[in-house]
Amino acid sequence: MEKYKRLYVWMIGLFAIVQISIFYYYWPRFTEQTWEIHFHYWLVTAWYLMLIAQPYLISVNNIARHRTLGVIGFVLAGGVIFTGLSLLDVPLKLAEAYDPSRPGPPISFYYGTLIIEGISMIAFGYAIVKSILHRKEIHEHSWWLIAGAFYMMPPALGRGMIIFWRRILSPENFKPVIVLASTEVIYLGLFLWFTARFGKFRHAATAIGLLLIVFRMLRFPMGASEAIQEFLHGWIKWR
Repeated sequence: MEKYKRLYVWMIGLFAIVQISIFYYYWPRFTEQTWEIHFHYWLVTAWYLMLIAQPYLISVNNIARHRTLGVIGFVLAGGVIFTGLSLLDVPLKLAEAYDPSRPGPPISFYYGTLIIEGISMIAFGYAIVKSILHRKEIHEHSWWLIAGAFYMMPPALGRGMIIFWRRILSPENFKPVIVLASTEVIYLGLFLWFTARFGKFRHAATAIGLLLIVFRMLRFPMGASEAIQEFLHGWIKWR
């Protein structure tokens, strides 16, 4: 119990990393963003703020307010999942508009991203369900929610890395693999640090968080499959 008393401090750090990463992607183009992106951004932001408030309330023994906010938090999580799924057609639109004569990642990147973001949303939803089922067991409940925060982190972190490397590298030296590798190094370092701090190396939520890295590293080969591309076109249009 003692190790969770200052959890809200570490969650503030995680929240700051996510916000800094997404800042230049979202705010400079605020008026150009679609309503889905606006809703998703603010729901995710509210959900991360809840992850700061909840352990703080526990640290000051305000259990009643913690439980009330918990109900609101699970509603927010549902909104995050719904808006996240509504954005899955964005990579597909980028793939359809792909022009090989223009600089940028190969078309497999966009299809692979669609797969990865879909899998990440499923993992996040599973983490939320598990946290609800274990709501009376603080160690289980907390770790599933922490892990869920990490499952949602790479898209924002990756966009931050795109901005960072484009400012450092010339266009001819900018490669998508540099963005992907740096994103995973930061994600893995933070995830393992949290895992060590809370002693959760042998936990299903930790295994899922590490498995997601493997899926993300397979983004290009998965996205290059014509069979997968056809399936994604059919599924997104049917949805």
